Amino acid sequence: MRLNRYYSVVFSHIDIDQNTINNIVYSCLYHPGAPYFHDAYKIWSCCNQKSTDFSTWLSLKGCTRGQHSNQKSVGETKPEKSEKKQAPEEVIVWSGLNKPAARHDSLEIMKAIKFEITDGALKSVERFKSEMKEEAESDIHIGVSCKNPGCEKVYEGEGSKNEKCMYHSGVAIFHEGMKYWSCCEKKTSDFSIFLEQKGCTTGKHCWTKIERVDKIREDWFSGGGFIHLNIYCKGAVPDSCKVESNGLILQMKVVHGFGAKETQLNYELFGRINVDASKVIIGERKLELVLKQEDVASWPRLTYDAKSVDAETN
Repeated sequence: MRLNRYYSVVFSHIDIDQNTINNIVYSCLYHPGAPYFHDAYKIWSCCNQKSTDFSTWLSLKGCTRGQHSNQKSVGETKPEKSEKKQAPEEVIVWSGLNKPAARHDSLEIMKAIKFEITDGALKSVERFKSEMKEEAESDIHIGVSCKNPGCEKVYEGEGSKNEKCMYHSGVAIFHEGMKYWSCCEKKTSDFSIFLEQKGCTTGKHCWTKIERVDKIREDWFSGGGFIHLNIYCKGAVPDSCKVESNGLILQMKVVHGFGAKETQLNYELFGRINVDASKVIIGERKLELVLKQEDVASWPRLTYDAKSVDAETN
């Protein structure tokens, strides 16, 4: 009978009877690996012999010795791909935006937020301070009232410049029907009585009128557990500025334009801040408030809005 040898690259056949086949082991040189084709190359996986010519590749001698076989080689068996168990899908339950800090009926004491003044801001203010003072004093007329809140003195001549002024250094607050100054917190519901309250701070009279600026550019962002609030104004005067908070209410009196302008700002903050860990950086062209959050959760907005909160919870 004729026995074909099917190992790769064995092309001869042997005429031999069955008994001889059963008793004799032939030495065979063959490729046990599987052929594969990649980037125009024909390659044997067992020895990595390769060629771009198909005939040359077929003539490559085997790399392994063994016994002849009368069964076709099936080559290497590819390992079965193990199916990875899919992790259970995480279900995220939407619970709405972060909630604002709780409000309290009783107001907490306002505390001043510390200032940090840049060198550029200091030099800029000092450069204009004397000029602004001389120009302002030259325009003072007899009978002009002091512009500091809570002071009722009028200018009577050069001697008035040296008098001490009793005034309110804070800002006016109107909350739930009550009127009071943040510096002394003498509360009243009557507006006339509020206007008649005597000053609580000693300082110098202000005889020149400061321009009141209500609209001023600002922006804010949060990051790293801090709220950054930028108030854009040139020539802020550190000695005349005041920024204070009780953790939820933020109030500012910003004197800028080298003393010629004043802006008062009031915020009821969305979340609570740590006043002692916060600061105000006064630069040449802006005030940057760096407010430390009590809770590091992000704020969807800067200020608290009761109507928006009710709409989100309903």
